[in-house]
Amino acid sequence: MPVSDYRKRERPRIAVKAQLIHGPMKESHAVVVRNMHEGGAKVRLVDTRGLTFSGAVVLKLASGERECAVVWQKGDEVGLRFEP
Repeated sequence: MPVSDYRKRERPRIAVKAQLIHGPMKESHAVVVRNMHEGGAKVRLVDTRGLTFSGAVVLKLASGERECAVVWQKGDEVGLRFEP
C-alpha cells in the first residue's frame, strides 16, 4: 500500500454501470462504479468530459439509489461519501 494511501479497508475493484444524478433539474450522467464499500464509492464519468460535481448527488444503481456527497474529483473520477 502506498504511503499516501491512508484508507483503513481494502476497496475491491468493480465495474458496474450506474447514473449520477445532480442539480435542481435532476440531470443524469452515466458513470461506472470502480470501487464501493459501506462508506462510499469511486465512480468514473463515461461520456462527460470537463463536468465538475460538488455537493449532494444521487448514485442510481440497479439495486437502488444512494444519497451521496462529492468529496473529491480528479479528471473523470469522482469520490463519493454515502449519506445516512
